Amino acid sequence: MQPDDLRSRTVLRPTDSRMPWHPSATGAGLAGFVHQRLTTSAVTVAMTATMTATMTATMTATMTATMTAAMTATMTATMTATMTATMTATMTATPTTSTAALTTSPTSTAAPTFRQGRPVRQGRPVRQGRPRSSRPPPPALASLPSGTMLAVKIDDTVGSRPRIGLDRAAVVDVEPVEGGLTRVLAMFSSAAPVGIPGEVGPIRSARESDVTLLANWGHVALAYSGGSARTRSVVDGADLAAIPYDASTKGYRRAGDRKAPYNVIGDTRALLARAGTGATSGDPGFRFGPAGPGGGAGSSVSTAWPATRMTLTWAAARRYLIDTDGRPDIDAGGPQQGAATVIGQQVPVHLSENRVLNGVPTPVVDVAGHGTVTVLRDGYTWRGEWSRPSLTAPTSFSADGRPIAMADGPVWVLLVPAGQAVDVG
Repeated sequence: MQPDDLRSRTVLRPTDSRMPWHPSATGAGLAGFVHQRLTTSAVTVAMTATMTATMTATMTATMTATMTAAMTATMTATMTATMTATMTATMTATPTTSTAALTTSPTSTAAPTFRQGRPVRQGRPVRQGRPRSSRPPPPALASLPSGTMLAVKIDDTVGSRPRIGLDRAAVVDVEPVEGGLTRVLAMFSSAAPVGIPGEVGPIRSARESDVTLLANWGHVALAYSGGSARTRSVVDGADLAAIPYDASTKGYRRAGDRKAPYNVIGDTRALLARAGTGATSGDPGFRFGPAGPGGGAGSSVSTAWPATRMTLTWAAARRYLIDTDGRPDIDAGGPQQGAATVIGQQVPVHLSENRVLNGVPTPVVDVAGHGTVTVLRDGYTWRGEWSRPSLTAPTSFSADGRPIAMADGPVWVLLVPAGQAVDVG
């Protein structure tokens, strides 16, 4: 092919203004033209590939960095919120933290906390305090109010009826004495709603059991009339303000309408002045308050010592009215003797070395220790356990591990030798 023919077939003519040069009609010129075009195309392809690779790498790196930063920030924020909420919940559940309630926001990402094995819903306050129990805690109970106390030993046989002032006693202990009989130790308190009566009686002789029964009452006055040398020695050695009739008749009188020895009557104001005692700091252990759960039917209770039988029956007067040896026990002031709470306390009994005039040994109740107990109040009964670690310790009364609360009013304690039946109806 001739150069002229080639020129006539080329799309871009040498004279075209887009051409940077005017080749000659020689082969060398055409070859140069072709070479330059090929070189330019190769450069263009190389530059395009380089730019594409560079842009792709740049965009990929930028997107990767952006996504990585975003994901890192999101994960950091989530982990921080979770750890903060968990630490807050943990610190809140610790017993040494503040008792203020901690409220979790409904939108919080904190993990749920747990109480007693159950999760606490988010958004509700976490309650603090001791763990829930299957049974509610017992209510707070009141002890006997502190006041000036006067203990009086009163006869409990038919010759003493009617007795004076006994219906106003705060606590009455019925204790066994010689011959299968019983005698009463009555506690009068200036802090009781009914106060202390003006006169009490008939007053009889003391027993060793009186010292053990009064050992946890504190320094109280004890009025009595008579007693063996051994008994007087035991009483004098106790932490009591003894004011016996035999030492001085001050505060006593003999009633003309009664036969001896059932005629010694005490003037309580004169007896307390003679004793010089004030408010007691002791604690016999009785606790008063609402009745607890678990009580069974208990409209009456009865028990019998060898020569004395007592029956106490719940009445409309909200008292257990007392019959002794089948007869209503009527106070000299008119009403029948009654108790708001009756305690049948079974106790060990031992015989003292003391002997009465006919040589019969004196029984002594052992009230330090523990044993079974039957408590009646409000027409219901509870059977449980009494416990007194030492003579000066309070006596506790409990059923199923809960303290037995006494009703407001007089408490009669029947000290029953272990094995003697206490029948509840």
